[in-house]
Amino acid sequence: MLYLSAGESTEQGLIVRKNIILSQVFAALALVIIGCQGIGGQATKPTVIIASPPSGSVYVSGENVVVQSTSTDPSGIVKVSLLVDGNVVQEDPSPVTQGQAQFSLIQTWTAGTVGQHTITVRATNSQGATSDSGILVNVKEQGGSVPPTPIGSIATAVPLATATPQDTNIPQTDVPTPIPVVTVLITTTPIPATDVPPPTAPPTCVVSAKFIADVTIPDGTIFVPNAVFTKTWRVQNNGTCVWDNYSFVFVSGTQMATSGVYPVPLTQPGATADLVVPMTSPAAYGVYTGNWRMRGSAGQLFGPTLSVVINVPAPVTAVPPTNTPPPTVAGCSGQPNDFTFTASSTTITAGQSTTLSWSAVTNASEARLDGGEFSNEGIITPGNRVVSPNATTDYTLTAKCNNSGQTRQKTVTITVNAAAGNFAGQWVHNFGTMTLTQNGTTVTGTYQNDLEGGNGVLAGIVSGNVLTGTYTKNQTLPIEFTLSGDGKRFTGNWNGTNSWCGARPGQNFPNGCSFQGNWNTKYSGTTLCDMQLTRKDNTVTGTYCNGTINGTITYGSGQTILTGNWKISNASQGTIQFFLAGYNALQFSGNWNGGQSWCGWRNSSSEPNPCLAP
Repeated sequence: MLYLSAGESTEQGLIVRKNIILSQVFAALALVIIGCQGIGGQATKPTVIIASPPSGSVYVSGENVVVQSTSTDPSGIVKVSLLVDGNVVQEDPSPVTQGQAQFSLIQTWTAGTVGQHTITVRATNSQGATSDSGILVNVKEQGGSVPPTPIGSIATAVPLATATPQDTNIPQTDVPTPIPVVTVLITTTPIPATDVPPPTAPPTCVVSAKFIADVTIPDGTIFVPNAVFTKTWRVQNNGTCVWDNYSFVFVSGTQMATSGVYPVPLTQPGATADLVVPMTSPAAYGVYTGNWRMRGSAGQLFGPTLSVVINVPAPVTAVPPTNTPPPTVAGCSGQPNDFTFTASSTTITAGQSTTLSWSAVTNASEARLDGGEFSNEGIITPGNRVVSPNATTDYTLTAKCNNSGQTRQKTVTITVNAAAGNFAGQWVHNFGTMTLTQNGTTVTGTYQNDLEGGNGVLAGIVSGNVLTGTYTKNQTLPIEFTLSGDGKRFTGNWNGTNSWCGARPGQNFPNGCSFQGNWNTKYSGTTLCDMQLTRKDNTVTGTYCNGTINGTITYGSGQTILTGNWKISNASQGTIQFFLAGYNALQFSGNWNGGQSWCGWRNSSSEPNPCLAP
């Protein structure tokens, strides 16, 4: 309590009380602020970019909506969730326990109720902070059309609220609040010619981009056929709009990349961004140009056309060296004078080229080049040669004075690193499907497990044609995939011993993967018969001792099931059903025409017992 002295008035007492109360309030607020900031300062929040589809895209009911996003945070992204109208429909944890600075993945939602829906990608970092990015999509009925209407609706995106870490001791029971959308209605009532024109719309931000540099692969770079490389352009945001949910898209020429759309990093006005696209040189010889442009979140193209120009030259027919030394230079004596011998790049990737250059060689009778494709070849100085060694190679230039017999040598070593295999794109594997994204040697992606149900994520690093990393579904375990020489198939394993193999859509599986390859079979209990099967996507075709096989793959009860038909010329035909235990067993049981046994086994295995499976 406060007590007034005899000389204090009531008004003075009230002022004293007011000042004390205000002091207590400010002290409490300071404690609250300090508590909110914490000792370590304010936590970071993720950045989320939705690369595709563009906001406003239209789908039919039942169609898959494929959402490609990239989330970044220096403290590490540990989880990315896909929400539709505020409800979580897919949640993908990072394959790295502590999270990763950049997490790119593809998530899907099957379009359902007709109407407009809000799709949200929510990223959670290792500190528990989350950020959202959202788009709008419209779903219409199958086979229906969108009738014209005199009233148009233009939806303007409203920034999504960014969640803050919650106290885990407080149960979360609230239903997520739908993301607000502002709708502007435009009527189509014609304006009489005498009416005053409507006022000009208020100015908006300016979308613009400026080319800065080719960070990698300058125009005219030489590659051998089917060489894997990564093209990077550096651009500046010289407009006033923030590049948020923007894309980098192929527009013309030769694509040379597995995808025509790549996400653009979140970029503030005045800042620069590196646009990275993994590519593969064409198989045929020639000069190739691919043109790309920036695309805004509303789908508009802007900025300069950015090009990649490469040369895949035809091999030069080698002319056998004559080994005839150049004419002796009169007056040379002793050791030839010093000279330079260099390479434009001493470290290249298989398929790339480098230029050997040398200065004039004086006080010498001759100069010869050895190494790689050169064998004691006489050369003119100064000069240069373009070389494309397939392996690390030493090149030696030797100058010799024939009068004295003395020489001077210089050697350049070209180190050749194995080209990184291109794993990016869609895959069908022995128990589902898979989508991978590759940035240089870093691979991330998602896969569908049709055998068990559900999906997971993958991440790893490519060295040569081998991808080593992890997959995460119910737990995180190692993977190792080896890409075929043509880049169309892969073989590998998960957790060291379990087969994981497959092919790109429309391509044959590798032999020994799922039903693909040779089988020893027995039908009707006694007849032995060789069978050769080919699996492409989820379709199997093949031949057996006196007929043909065709069918389709399904999964159920922990088995890979081939259901189809057998046929002997045009004389007779019937049904088959083969059951492969799991997804890559060495035996299958089955039947033909429902009740007759038909089973098979690999050369390294034996006949299954029982042979008949209903």
